[in-house]
Amino acid sequence: MITKLLDYVVLIQVEKFANRTYDGYSLEPYWVIYNERWKPPLAPLLFTTFLARFNTVFEARLFSSGATQRNGGEKVELIERTISDSTIRAYVYALAKFLSYLEECRLEDQTPGMHASTSCSERFVNHYLNAVLARRLKSPSSLATHRSALIAYYNFLHYMEFTPRLRLEISRCTRQAMAESSTKQHYIQYIPRHSRSALIGHCRTLAEKLMMRMGFEVGLRTSELPGLRIPALQKLFLQLNNKDFENVELFKFWLEGRYAKTGKSRWIYFDRELLRDMQRYYETERQWLIDASASNHESFFLRTDQGGLGKEISKSHATNVFRKRAKAAGLKPEFSFHDLRHTFATELFHEEVTGPEGRETRSESAALIVVAQRLGHSITKNGHAPEVTTRYIRMRIQMQEMEGIF
Repeated sequence: MITKLLDYVVLIQVEKFANRTYDGYSLEPYWVIYNERWKPPLAPLLFTTFLARFNTVFEARLFSSGATQRNGGEKVELIERTISDSTIRAYVYALAKFLSYLEECRLEDQTPGMHASTSCSERFVNHYLNAVLARRLKSPSSLATHRSALIAYYNFLHYMEFTPRLRLEISRCTRQAMAESSTKQHYIQYIPRHSRSALIGHCRTLAEKLMMRMGFEVGLRTSELPGLRIPALQKLFLQLNNKDFENVELFKFWLEGRYAKTGKSRWIYFDRELLRDMQRYYETERQWLIDASASNHESFFLRTDQGGLGKEISKSHATNVFRKRAKAAGLKPEFSFHDLRHTFATELFHEEVTGPEGRETRSESAALIVVAQRLGHSITKNGHAPEVTTRYIRMRIQMQEMEGIF
């Protein structure tokens, strides 16, 4: 896949390579940035290769002591943090935009250009973020993503001892100016039932339908779908057809931490109807893929494309499916697969708070703890749900408005 970014008169190419290996190591996804002459700058090439190999970036942690404070210094440690394929893609395109700006400067002011990104000063990059990019982007969140991408890039260069560490910040004045000039309507991260029905209706396979349902019925992230493994699911399929479990409506599955974003294992739950459809996929579509590819992969969801038939889906696979099917179904373009997870959290919270008759059956704090556990959020030391959980919850009136109840 080749994408061209056109900023003024500067042309930058971004190409994604699939299933690349080097010296026995898999590089997936492997992105390469080129200039208009198809020459990849060395430092960005090293960065995208590192992302493809390790799927991690470096975060700076500061450690201060009495001595360093008296001397006006600080001690910095770079800590690795795993990021998703979708985040890698966002960082690559943000970096490509920055390199495009460097080429723009080269044409206008005869500066070194994109091949000299290691020579950029802290002041120059902060000027790009606060004075240049802030005027070209439409939302503060987009600007924050670009800042995170450049922090990841320059922390990598610092780790490689190419550059000093740069302190990149979005100023308060910049944030305020963007907020005042923003005309983008805020959208509620809740997908109503009729939109979900349209989404499911435009899915082409049972597997695609199940992936979407994993978002709004189970609360899984797209990156967690590869964590659904056959050996454990087979045990649930046996329970499904066992008379001893005929009164069970929720079947629990242990999602291992290595497949979760936070690295923390947790129980997730499938209702009987969902589990039956999962078994149907396992016995039909998935079995056909196994037979056609001679695969013995333990991942529940398998790829159907010719180049990867029978292989495990990527962490961003469901995101790509959602984007295509949501567009075909006429959903709002702002919606994403992650909004299905928000939808799950909102509905679970209100189900926990109120009973069938609409009366409150438990406290909001207790309901939030249930939601946090199902989402995989860590409970605080005080036994409360973390603040991040509350950001997933939409108010009942918002939910009802989107469902068309009023």
